[in-house]
Amino acid sequence: MNLTPNLSKNDFLFLKEIFLLLLFVICCKSLSHAEGVKVLGSPRQEAVLLRWAPMTPAVWRLGNEYGYVVERFTVLRDGEIPDSISGVVLREEPLRPMEQAAWEEHIDADKYVAIAAECLFSSTFKGLDAGGNPHMVYKMYQEEERRFSFALYSADQSMEAARLSGLYLADETAQQNEKYLYRVYIDCPDSLAVDTGFVFTGLSEYQPLPKPQTPEARWEDKKVALSWHTRYLNHIYNSYVLERSVDGGASFNRLSENALVQIADEGVTPDYMYRTDSLLDNSSVYYYRVRGVSAFGEVGPPSDSIFGHGRLPLTHAPMMMDKKVVDNERVELTWDYPDEMNPFITGFKIYRSLGPKSRKEVIYEGVEPAQRTFVDLVPEMTNYYLVSVYNQEEEKVSLIETYAARVDSFPPLAPQGLAGSIDSLGVVSINWLPNTESDLEGYRVFISNHPDHEFILRTPSAFPDTVFSDVINIHTLTRNVFYKVAAIDVRQNQSPLSEVLVLERPDVIPPVAPRLVSATEDKKGVILEWVPSSSVDVALHHVYRKGERDTSFVRVASLPDVTELMKYSDPLVAGGVGYAYYVLAEDEGGLLSPASNHRFVRVVSDAPEGIRLRLTKRIDHVVLEWDIHAVKEVQRVVVYRSEDAAPMRLYGNSEDDRFTDSKLSPGKVYHYRVNAIYDDGSSSPMSAPVKVKL
Repeated sequence: MNLTPNLSKNDFLFLKEIFLLLLFVICCKSLSHAEGVKVLGSPRQEAVLLRWAPMTPAVWRLGNEYGYVVERFTVLRDGEIPDSISGVVLREEPLRPMEQAAWEEHIDADKYVAIAAECLFSSTFKGLDAGGNPHMVYKMYQEEERRFSFALYSADQSMEAARLSGLYLADETAQQNEKYLYRVYIDCPDSLAVDTGFVFTGLSEYQPLPKPQTPEARWEDKKVALSWHTRYLNHIYNSYVLERSVDGGASFNRLSENALVQIADEGVTPDYMYRTDSLLDNSSVYYYRVRGVSAFGEVGPPSDSIFGHGRLPLTHAPMMMDKKVVDNERVELTWDYPDEMNPFITGFKIYRSLGPKSRKEVIYEGVEPAQRTFVDLVPEMTNYYLVSVYNQEEEKVSLIETYAARVDSFPPLAPQGLAGSIDSLGVVSINWLPNTESDLEGYRVFISNHPDHEFILRTPSAFPDTVFSDVINIHTLTRNVFYKVAAIDVRQNQSPLSEVLVLERPDVIPPVAPRLVSATEDKKGVILEWVPSSSVDVALHHVYRKGERDTSFVRVASLPDVTELMKYSDPLVAGGVGYAYYVLAEDEGGLLSPASNHRFVRVVSDAPEGIRLRLTKRIDHVVLEWDIHAVKEVQRVVVYRSEDAAPMRLYGNSEDDRFTDSKLSPGKVYHYRVNAIYDDGSSSPMSAPVKVKL
């Protein structure tokens, strides 16, 4: 039955790209579905071998009843797509299981033929009706599942069983210069049709079967566990044959008549196949290799072989029996292990560390099973040894360490490069360069509040790091703290102390307040005398003053701490004004002391402070001029004005010694007054008023 019509050239050109895309999907996926037929193609040198299989028992029953049609489409010829593509049925009659008589002559020669025949022609429930009995229905279902599975398995293992089951065809008419799309479907009514299987191939794709990957072996007591990678050959081989040789690889025999099939859960594709084989003894050498078996019953070339012998397990570790320190330069070790285990071990390893909890390093890895001694030619001053026995699969390490020490009377060098800091909470951080001695155990840190006093041990045990943290009291008048560090080795030899590290405590204590002794007036101004702060880190003394008309104290001077009794002359004072003074001390960290006691003094002067105001009338404006008598620096002059009998109001200001008013009206009388504003924010008395009539 030909379901594909001939295509005209115009139709072909229209469908060409779509058809090629479909072919690409078919070639890559070997298109099939769970409810249909799956097809495999294997190009040989003279024919294309085709194998197919129904995917469910129901499809299997349909195939057995109606048979399979194999159709071939020539898709490429000499690398080109033909002008028209039509299907060719390779067998006129659908392929279905042959009559029972055709099977009989092969049953004795091929057990898989017998198994397939039993599945096809024999049934426990043949001729019986379940009669609606659910238990009977379930048993019949189980039997059909088993018959379906064993029938397909037999076809996979025997090409003769596949041919007799109607699941195989060799296309011997295939041409070398052509490639084909093969289509396999069940020749059943349309109402029962299932998915069709496809495969795209040709004779030019022939390749010899590959050899499997070399197996791996784990040799045990009269037993070997073998494994080999299968996943990358799953598209070629569906089972494997394991072979063994006991004559050095000269000849191999199959371990089982049946090929090995990997069993896995649905949807799981294992990477490896495993098989365990028993050995007659542990002394004979055995060789193993594997061959793949394809779905066409072809047995591929053997893998490379692997060989070995059984071995007794490593049940216990060797025991160190003796150690000797010779000439204080080398260590000789002797251990015990049963000689009968020599054939089953690779050798011994020696591990060494500087301390019982330190990291162990392999210093010797021997491959002489009979060896029981080792000489460490370059031991450390302190050595902890372990011995182990090993083979290709495992290793057993002794549990008890063996201690051996050379005489060590040489202390480490003093630590170098000390540096550190103290934060505002009193947390100290110290670091130094690490010592290079191999037997170093750690460091000891010492502290003192004075470089000439005794240094106290700060670390009760050897400190293993080169970064040390400490916490000290910073609320103290002692300015500095001093640290030293010593190195110590595992034999408790201590190095000389390092150079002293001086760290300055953060300044959190303000200075002691100074004491103001006197405040007196002389011709130059006000003379202040005070006893400076007794704190040693005082950097400056600040003098503060407040006049009677001032609202706050202002700083008028800052002097360094230079004498036991300090003086300051304040020239910026005005006669007839009283002034209050106090002094603050400031230390090197910027902390200020409490204020000293206050002193008050009144300045007497012949020339009272004040402003003399003058007015000059012009044609269209008036000019105000003034003279100011003041000790302080004048910042500006404020001008007040009133019209007629109105109250005096702020009118303007000037930073010069005059002010011009041109906003005047005829017939009015104007009154003016001024006062000075000083740099410290205070002000002078108001001037006497002046007036002008326009």
